[in-house]
Amino acid sequence: MTRATRTAFEFSPEAQAAIQARSISGSFELRKLQKLLGELSHFDEVNQRAADRAKKRMIAVIVIAFAGLFIAVAAAAIFEEPVAFLLPAAAVPVAIYFGRIWSRHKKSDLIDDFRLCLRPGLKDLAADLDPETKIRVRLDLAGPVDRKKAGQRDLPPGRYMKLTETTFQDPWCEVRLPLVDGNTAVLEFDTTWKKLERKYRGGRRNNKIKYKTKWRKECRAAATLVPASVSTAWNQSALRLDANNERARLVEKEGATAARLERFWVFKGASDPPTAAPPSREVVGMLLRLYSAIERRTEAAS
Repeated sequence: MTRATRTAFEFSPEAQAAIQARSISGSFELRKLQKLLGELSHFDEVNQRAADRAKKRMIAVIVIAFAGLFIAVAAAAIFEEPVAFLLPAAAVPVAIYFGRIWSRHKKSDLIDDFRLCLRPGLKDLAADLDPETKIRVRLDLAGPVDRKKAGQRDLPPGRYMKLTETTFQDPWCEVRLPLVDGNTAVLEFDTTWKKLERKYRGGRRNNKIKYKTKWRKECRAAATLVPASVSTAWNQSALRLDANNERARLVEKEGATAARLERFWVFKGASDPPTAAPPSREVVGMLLRLYSAIERRTEAAS
């Protein structure tokens, strides 16, 4: 049982270590990897619900405190009794309490991409994987944290008082998949997070300084098919690329000519980083398209 969530679900030692580190690294049998990702998915969902619940309660208490303060001011003016200020004063530590709970859950949060994209993708590919060979995995599930900050710059503010963009580089996933036919598939995911912070004044009626945050999540998935045979030839025109969102190339990998297909997605969000992720079926489809680009010997001979 982890501290971040109260549930009867019992996490394995491997899952507890991954939750604590917010990362996974090593070689796994498919069944054990699926079990581990299932445990992490359960934790992430429960943890997110707990964070949302604590945030809602914190906001509700803050609203009650402000409303109580106005009522207390009016009551004190009429009855000349300071006792009315007890309600808003008592609400402050309660709001702080829920705020700390919310913060603790946020610090334990895992990015949603692994359970929305990687886990279902592995399930779809399970029948094509070699059960005798382990899957090599490197996952960083922490999301856009300070250690991934790549830079910060002030943009031309335009109609705002200040406009600041912070960029996070997050190559969060690399999975090496041994296939039953002897070929090897490598899936890589990296995300560029862009946080845009705006400082501005309100309208004529409300001239107070305000702040607003928007997020942009730029995702790249790369699928590489490393053939078992060094004589494998490729027909890149068979990939039918989307010129706006995809690119393909041949790369030398492990002594063979491998085919690599990349696809890009962009998601936007306000206040918090977007939780949307590349669709797993599109990622699996990238590998199927790479297979379609292998030139068969009969075709080459003709």
